[in-house]
Parts: sequence; C-alpha cells; structure tokens
Amino acid sequence: MNERIRVLQRQPKRISITLSYHVHEALLTRSEEEGRSVSNLCAFLLEDALRDPQRSLTPQPSGSGHVNSNGSGHSLQPPAHAAARLNTRAF
Repeated sequence: MNERIRVLQRQPKRISITLSYHVHEALLTRSEEEGRSVSNLCAFLLEDALRDPQRSLTPQPSGSGHVNSNGSGHSLQPPAHAAARLNTRAF
C-alpha cells in the first residue's frame, strides 16, 4: 500500500452524537473550567475511557438492579474509580 494512503487513513475522524441537555451542560461547564473546547474534552474523555482496561464498555444487564432516569439499565455514570480519577461530575 502506498505510504501516503496509510498516512491519510490515520487522520483524526469526526463524528456526530446526540447528548442530553444535562450532559451537554456538564461538558460545557467542565470545558470552560479546564480552558479547552467541548470537542477536545470529549475526545480526551473517550480516549481515557478506552485506555483503561479495567473499565467495562458493555451496558449493564437490565436485571442488574440499576435503572437510570430513562428507565433503561444503561448508566451514563462512569465507575466510581474513574469519577474520582477524572473529577467527573454527576449528570
């Protein structure tokens, strides 16, 4: 494969996501406190979460007893160790 093509394939990718009002407000507040853009903060948080081998990225089963505000078994909260390490606020 051509070296130029390999370099182009490693370029950062853009995505679009939909967030709740409260999550967006929390990201906006934290990004202002840290002096970075919301986009940069989100990229940092995602990379950090994926770097942590102890973090489970699979949703909790609905029978786990945890139910979030929308009634599903999926939690928007990071594990307690990650919240302490990242100084993450509750949404």
